[in-house]
Amino acid sequence: MGRMYRRVLSVLAALCLCLSAGGCSMFDTSDKKVSDMEFTVTDAEELPEEIRAMIEERKNEAFQMAYHDGSYSYIIVGYGQQETSGYSIQVGDVYQGENGIWVDTDLIGPEKSEATEAVPSYPYVVIKIESVDQTIRFKS
Repeated sequence: MGRMYRRVLSVLAALCLCLSAGGCSMFDTSDKKVSDMEFTVTDAEELPEEIRAMIEERKNEAFQMAYHDGSYSYIIVGYGQQETSGYSIQVGDVYQGENGIWVDTDLIGPEKSEATEAVPSYPYVVIKIESVDQTIRFKS
């Protein structure tokens, strides 16, 4: 009985080891750049009404989403409510990676010397690219 128990434990331990080692590569989120992508930052006035409604609905909290209209893919990143005006968003990179499209943005606060208003602001950016049928991933 003792031998059988040890044998079962050995098999279970080996199985756990194999599963845990394989689990590391089950979801490959490599952000290795394959090529740069052309993109434009789109003004709110140029957006489809559906996108404007989605932004308005989510603007209080940070969000990341994508919208596809057949011709273009819109990548939207919002940083939620900020206490003052004067915030902007810098698009660091948009590129084709090994496992999808990668987007890197940063929230830039107002300069200390910049005059700001003490009213909430809701900074977001909309990045427009040619329509893609790939996963869009966001760097944080």
